[in-house]
Amino acid sequence: MRSDWCFFLDRKNMEKKYKWLLFDADNTLLDFSKAARKSFDCVLTAEGIEPTQEHWDSYDAINERLWGMLEKGTITKEKIRTERFRLFLEKWSFDVDYTKVSKEYLAQLIPQSTLFDGALELLNDLKAHFLLGIVTNGLKEVQRPRLRQVGIYDLFDVVVVSDEIGSFKPNAAFFDHTFEEMKYPLKESVIIIGDNLNSDILGGMNYGIDTCWFNFNKNINKTAIVPTYEISELKQFKSVVF
Repeated sequence: MRSDWCFFLDRKNMEKKYKWLLFDADNTLLDFSKAARKSFDCVLTAEGIEPTQEHWDSYDAINERLWGMLEKGTITKEKIRTERFRLFLEKWSFDVDYTKVSKEYLAQLIPQSTLFDGALELLNDLKAHFLLGIVTNGLKEVQRPRLRQVGIYDLFDVVVVSDEIGSFKPNAAFFDHTFEEMKYPLKESVIIIGDNLNSDILGGMNYGIDTCWFNFNKNINKTAIVPTYEISELKQFKSVVF
């Protein structure tokens, strides 16, 4: 017959390590690449321009460069809103109002948003066992509406949008704000999952929480950033936290 102490140890070993699961939004739960391409095609078509793969590759490279500058603090979110289309339209010599196209693009992102396969099922499974948070570097006018559009907004206990708080991942101030909203849980009880090695994984590592890299494209990690876990399918996250 087991002693009470042995039973206590068994119960303790059965306890889950994590209490809070923090999810990045774009290209982690939301298929942002697909929504962005559809939105891009829509706004160009509306301006009488037939979108091509070369057009998209050009815009995407500009956009990635600007978001990288944001993470380094050399550009503002306000600038990104319009600068990416200004630079793109200028490069291709398209005589189009870049401020108009920028607004139309953001508006299109909401109806074009979709979830990755298995995302809703995963969240519903996890909701019964954990507290859930969204931590996103997205723009304030689209992120919350997009989460509502795909039907997952109400599953989260905390939603933090960088554009609303004036700080962004990987900065510690972003995580400070997040932990304040979470009522300051122990860091060892928190894990962040995201697709971006710099903003999600490095940000989490520097803040002292565990990380899970959602490497859905199965890219080779050529950086010195080492996540706690790595998965290529969302469903694999359950084996990380249970």
